[in-house]
Amino acid sequence: MRLQKGAWFRSMVLLGLVIFGSLGIAAFRGLSQTAPMNCVQIYFDSESRDQLASGKAFAQQLRGLLAPYIGYAIHSSRIADYQSGEVHRCDKNIYVGTHFDHRVPRVFVEDFMNSKGSVAWFGYNIWQMGPRLENEMGLRFLRMARQEFTGFFDEVLYEGGFFKKTGKTLAEQVELLPSDMSKFSMLAESRNSVTREIVPYIVQSKNRFYVADVPTLGEAPNHISLMFTEVLARFMEGRVSEPSSKQGKLIAASESKRH
Repeated sequence: MRLQKGAWFRSMVLLGLVIFGSLGIAAFRGLSQTAPMNCVQIYFDSESRDQLASGKAFAQQLRGLLAPYIGYAIHSSRIADYQSGEVHRCDKNIYVGTHFDHRVPRVFVEDFMNSKGSVAWFGYNIWQMGPRLENEMGLRFLRMARQEFTGFFDEVLYEGGFFKKTGKTLAEQVELLPSDMSKFSMLAESRNSVTREIVPYIVQSKNRFYVADVPTLGEAPNHISLMFTEVLARFMEGRVSEPSSKQGKLIAASESKRH
């Protein structure tokens, strides 16, 4: 009888240790997986002579547009210094690609695509997403759209109207081909004023945003900065629109301006 009681006591102690250990592991996981803070992280390419624009300067311009969002801390750093998991520290993250084929850390691409918060990518190097760009966002990289002899994408179609681009973004833009329009929403398009060709300019795929160049926002209010104020409001508020909801409206607007 004593042996049976001793075995029962040891079993209960062992069970208690197992339960206590499980609770401890769960508590540790809860501490290590803290919710992201109310902050925005802006990553940019290192400065180089062959850059189309300065990513660091654009980060400063973005700070101005984000200033009205009280309670959000804004951080900026070089994409080359990115460490795995950093995206998950803040609920908003932005990458500014100004240097053609600048190496974007693979861990950043993975974190960007897997983030639950709002993420945005401006300009170059979107092709470093590889197959995930088409498989998950429904977009295919074609080429850089340069001026040459056929003009360039110098007009923006937005909310039923259009306006001219300004600044260095006139030189070239990433040209994308929509391959699956059920996977993204068209927020704005670009039009070639010579050939009249229309391509995506600003798209949203779930919580991911992409802008096909690095715009010149300027200090004084203008069409481009007002448009980005509205797009950033969608980004900051985490709003998701229905795929392709703007497509017909924007193309119709461009057609009406053509005649």
